[in-house]
Formats: sequence, structure tokens, C-alpha cells
Amino acid sequence: MPITNFVAGQTLTAADLNRYLMQQAHVIKPGIESVTSSTTPQNDDHLFLNVSANTDYWVQAFIIYNGATAGDIQIGWTAPSGSTFDWVSDGLSTAATTSTDEVSRTAQGLTNLPNVGAVGSGNNCTVSPKGLLRVGANSGVLRFRWAQAVSSATATQVTTNSFLMARRLTY
Repeated sequence: MPITNFVAGQTLTAADLNRYLMQQAHVIKPGIESVTSSTTPQNDDHLFLNVSANTDYWVQAFIIYNGATAGDIQIGWTAPSGSTFDWVSDGLSTAATTSTDEVSRTAQGLTNLPNVGAVGSGNNCTVSPKGLLRVGANSGVLRFRWAQAVSSATATQVTTNSFLMARRLTY
């Protein structure tokens, strides 16, 4: 979509507004969510967005999390049937011992659940997954999901102010 300069007095059509102003949706997590002793991915309570059929989106998230070093976190997505999602986690390796360690940029698909390192309970880290979502014939919900990578009695948490954003590329 090219950038446009509107002129004073120009009449804006519904198509103009949809094309230039309604291209992006986002959600900011209002609270902390915890998972304890579970490696079964669960849908995040807050980080989800509606997506339209036959539409492409640039998706990115900023996930603030913490958990036991041995527990780590696994992350992934659900999307409407027929969708594809090519993304990278941009998250710490599971061997990380500090929040400034090696980062994984391995290409992922919609059903992949990569593990991301945590560096101890209460020590917040971030993971910034991003990629191209191509929604097929079915509209629905893009949803962030996560669990502990290794079951731990120490809670893994996704915290307040994590966010998910999708920018519509086609219309």
C-alpha cells in the first residue's frame, strides 16, 4: 500500500478509510497469566485478534515472560483453517542463562511450537515473534498460545503489557 497525502477539502470514501486508516489491529495484555506444571499449549487469555478471510497480515508480538531456567517457555499460534504463517520467534535459546544471550531466528510454520529460554522466576525476558500470516477462505481468530517447555512447579508467566499487533497487507 503506497503512502498517500490527502489534500484539504478532498472527499474521503469508505474505501479510502478502510485502505489507509483501518490497516492495523492490536491488543495489549492487561494482566499476568501463569502456567504451572504443564507442557500443554494453552490459548492466551488476552493476546488474540480477529482476521479476515483471503487476507495477508504482517504479525508481530512483544511477549514479556518469566519462568524457571529449566522450565523455559514454548510459544505458538492458532489461526483459521486454511491459513499459513511463516514466522520467527526471535527468542532466547533454551541454553540462555541471562536475558542477553543467543537468539533463535529459525523459520517456523503455523503449527510449530519452538522452545524459548527463560532465566529464572521473576527475571523478565522478551520474545518478539513476527511473520507473514496468509488467511485462506475462512475468517476467524489469530491467537497466541504458550506453555512451559519443560514441566516445572515454578510458574511460567506471560506478563502485563505484552502485546500482539497485525497489520493488514491486502484488502
